[in-house]
Amino acid sequence: MKTKAFIAICTAAVILGVGSYFILEKESKIDIVEPEVKAEEKPTAKKVKEESISVLQGSRGNYKIDIHQAEDLRFHISAEIEVTNESKSVWEDIGFYFIPNVTTLENKYFMLSSIGEAEISSIRNKDGEELSYKLNDTMLYVTPKSDVQPGEKTILTVEYLLKPPFKGQRLSRIDNNFYLALWYPMLGRYTNKWELHPYYHVGEFYDTGYGDYEITYELAREYLVASSGEDGEPKPTISGKTQGTNIKDFYIAFLDPEEWISETLQANDTTIRYFYPYDVPDTLHQMIMDAQRAFLFMEKNIGDNPTKEFDVVANNSGMEYPNIVEVWFDPGRHERVLIHEIAHQWFYFMVSSDPYEESWLDESLTALLEGTYRTLRYDSSEMGEKLGFNEINIFAERKTQQEIANIPVTEFGTDHGPVLYGKIPAILRDFFKERGGHEETIKFLSAYFNEFKYQYVDTETFVEFFNEYHQEDHTEFFKEWLLLE
Repeated sequence: MKTKAFIAICTAAVILGVGSYFILEKESKIDIVEPEVKAEEKPTAKKVKEESISVLQGSRGNYKIDIHQAEDLRFHISAEIEVTNESKSVWEDIGFYFIPNVTTLENKYFMLSSIGEAEISSIRNKDGEELSYKLNDTMLYVTPKSDVQPGEKTILTVEYLLKPPFKGQRLSRIDNNFYLALWYPMLGRYTNKWELHPYYHVGEFYDTGYGDYEITYELAREYLVASSGEDGEPKPTISGKTQGTNIKDFYIAFLDPEEWISETLQANDTTIRYFYPYDVPDTLHQMIMDAQRAFLFMEKNIGDNPTKEFDVVANNSGMEYPNIVEVWFDPGRHERVLIHEIAHQWFYFMVSSDPYEESWLDESLTALLEGTYRTLRYDSSEMGEKLGFNEINIFAERKTQQEIANIPVTEFGTDHGPVLYGKIPAILRDFFKERGGHEETIKFLSAYFNEFKYQYVDTETFVEFFNEYHQEDHTEFFKEWLLLE
């Protein structure tokens, strides 16, 4: 979900993430005021279904992963995964994403500029028996010794070697810094089949459910550690453990302490840890203040974020992961990308949806929240909205061939950015402006978030909730830009 940072190789890469598309206007120096969001009171929306699709995850994976970095800086990894069949189907195989496979010489995705190493040495069950498997592109299918029944748990361990590609996409090494994104066997989401897709460079092609993570690491030298888990005081370390509960993906970065500085601030019960390169330290404090203000606003006005630790890594990228984001350190791009990625913690992480089939549910709602927050920060007047939605408006004004938002991410082509980050947020903004203004946008997003927190939402569920919230049928409004049954 999510601004997508990638190497700007071709036109397609321009749409890869909101973080990398725009030249932003100079940042406003107006101090943010946390507005008391007031709008016409609406009755609490009722549950839209007795058994909503949002709660039917289908599969759950809990992970215990051990990372050992050798002197040659390759990672030897052992991933023990407890898999639970939460579906009503009997599984003959178990589906994972093993995304590092597309960085290898034999399987390199055509848009990746360099190769890495990823080699599975064994997959075993809890009794130590070797399991057969098939690996094609990113899709790993493991065959257990016996079928996995509904409600049954099974444990398997994947041993593999990993060397991230130099300046890769997401999974990457830059100098002596390692950014481990999409780096482990990620249990796929199961409906009536495993929802696995080949690698695609725009947006998210992968979809995973919630799970618990325990990561231990032993490194060849000291690094600063930033991750989706709780890492404590930022300081160089050579070994340690980090863990997180009820998260849908786990990111971990090992940063060269000679290249990075860090600062921490408190936002309610959450410690924000900010990592920034040594060679551009003068704007660090302002940027961490931006993060603190945005986080506090969203907790107050959208809903509680229970994480004890939230990390920001300013590595000139733009991407969201649970409890951690990558952002630009260029002041001209930093503010908006930072706000967008923080907003994704509410819409992508804590409210989950299918980023392959229905990417608008996290990207467009996140862009809407981003623009609304910036508008309220600057000034809720017309001039404030012009600044707050500047980049969204630029995207919305582009001509597109595609007008429908809930199609597979692979079908957008060059319309990916204009539709998801421009036209749809602008349409929703204008809807709420006619019914209470920007404050009403915030009220609706808060109601939606609190209804579906830590649940899975599809387009039909969103539309039903929207209609219940407004106590009116707006289905025809949605049919102008969504495919509905």
